Amino acid sequence: MDNFVQLTETLAKIISEMESNRRNVGNFLKESNEFTELTVDNEVIEKKIIHSTDAAELKGLKIAGIDGGLVKKSFHGIDLMLLRAVGVIYDYTDGNLKVEYYPNAIPAPIPRAINDPLDDLGFELNSNIERQITEINMAIEVLEKYEPDLLLLNGSVIPHYTFVPEKGSFVYVNYENMISAYNKLFDAVKSRKTILAGVIEDSRGTRFCEILSKAMNINFDPNIPPEFKIVLNHTKDTNLLAYTLNHGQRTFTFPYSSETESHPILRNFPAAKQIFTFYLRTAEFDRPLRVDFLADKGNVDTVNRISSILLALASNSSYGTPSVIVEADQRAKLSENDLEIFYHDILNKAGNIESLLQQRRNQRPF
Repeated sequence: MDNFVQLTETLAKIISEMESNRRNVGNFLKESNEFTELTVDNEVIEKKIIHSTDAAELKGLKIAGIDGGLVKKSFHGIDLMLLRAVGVIYDYTDGNLKVEYYPNAIPAPIPRAINDPLDDLGFELNSNIERQITEINMAIEVLEKYEPDLLLLNGSVIPHYTFVPEKGSFVYVNYENMISAYNKLFDAVKSRKTILAGVIEDSRGTRFCEILSKAMNINFDPNIPPEFKIVLNHTKDTNLLAYTLNHGQRTFTFPYSSETESHPILRNFPAAKQIFTFYLRTAEFDRPLRVDFLADKGNVDTVNRISSILLALASNSSYGTPSVIVEADQRAKLSENDLEIFYHDILNKAGNIESLLQQRRNQRPF
């Protein structure tokens, strides 16, 4: 026990020291912003590290938020899943907020029964793919019906990083359907005035820190402490930016990836080089959000437009997620109880057959 306490104290000290170093780097970036200009290249789209943004006037705008819900469970011979996706539309066309829901406020979940003998990883992968297909198809329907000025996804505008299933498998067919759905969404956006963006609440990205680390070799005083680069190489973007950005500030814009042709996901999309990223602090007492969006390179007006609308939609000082996304999340959410009702309905109709037996791990008597 004494050894455990000692290890805990040591770990706490290491964590505190690293956090102090991050704070120092964040303060340094704040102070450097006024007199430092970055070299604009393929990685850096804007000269300044930090840019200030004002909240938009929402009158005359139409903003849509999309989110999906998923619950799933494996049984002895079958896997069951419930899916739901919802679109929330904030319409400020006449100056007052009018809220609409698509297809309705609380749509019925979509039931799925998977008979293919998937292993745990395959089931997890397939579930994630099916959820994203459901969400993106909903986004396309909302886009075509309402043509909002800004269409927001809860998550990135490209699929979550995932393993590519084995070709010829049942899961690979769904994977191709997912890629097709995203490409259809991109094409639909390009033919309209709508801006497409995705808000990532808890990003684990490090790309901003990686780009900044390279920029330090060119654009910063060569006498900066060497530990600054060490911090950048061992820090998630949002962890650093919590000390760098004030409320209403964003980072420079950068491409989602510098290697679109070899990126496991981006290489599937003709629009890969039009996907960009920035971070924005929408709430005084919350961490910055990552925002991915679709636009032509160098389109700073689009970045500023997205930033100003997101600021206007984040009215809680301690929670920075835009309200239209929060509302979509609450409407799409599914519970374990929903799945239990689905399971027992199947059980009543099919009978107590072998495939529907609970897994042993869920039936232990002790």
